[in-house]
Amino acid sequence: MAANSNRAAIYSVLQYLDRHNLGEAARTLERESGLFFCLPYFEECFIHGAFDEAEEYLNGFTTVHDNMYSTNVVFVLRWHKFLEAVDENNRDVAHAILHEELTTFLPYNPNLIERGTEIMNLENFRTYEGLQEYGEPVMARTSEMMDVRICLEANPLLTGKIRYRIPNANGGHALADLVLPPPPLPSVMPVLPPPLPVARAASPAGPEPLPLIVLRCGRGHFMLVPRGFI
Repeated sequence: MAANSNRAAIYSVLQYLDRHNLGEAARTLERESGLFFCLPYFEECFIHGAFDEAEEYLNGFTTVHDNMYSTNVVFVLRWHKFLEAVDENNRDVAHAILHEELTTFLPYNPNLIERGTEIMNLENFRTYEGLQEYGEPVMARTSEMMDVRICLEANPLLTGKIRYRIPNANGGHALADLVLPPPPLPSVMPVLPPPLPVARAASPAGPEPLPLIVLRCGRGHFMLVPRGFI
């Protein structure tokens, strides 16, 4: 009972903050309480390239290795952060992202750093297999967000916490006044192209790679998903 009362009180505060244009305070309360996840805020951060802000917000609810959905979403954030640095010809930043932020995914795909290095060293990374359809970055991330949203809505750590943007009486959009439950997952997950081949780790002494593979999906971008998931 006390937990429900606290949840209701926090939600009332969030409504007040949103209605008075105190979005930063509202997002901080959501993140620190871990009770409500503002999907529109996360979408805007990702689509407009605020990757660190998006990941910091997500970390209030889940971390990279909590489950396959969290792993997918964090990978997509860091992968697009890497692609943006490559696209802007900022090789030093791209190198740092590849070797400091993407290495956490090596257990899932031992070839990831090798592939990232190949992409980084190309004069035009859009010639790389799987990235030929990567166009204008905002459009590419908007397309990717459809897959990310599926992962967020399916993540059990976000069940009952996601806040959606709904039309208001004036024809605009405002944050939902109610916590809307995630819509049911489709009976068949979206069909993705065949997986790229992934070689086994070369070191026999090292741990076996976890049972995940890299797929091409959407407009040529990558998403980590476990074998047998689709």
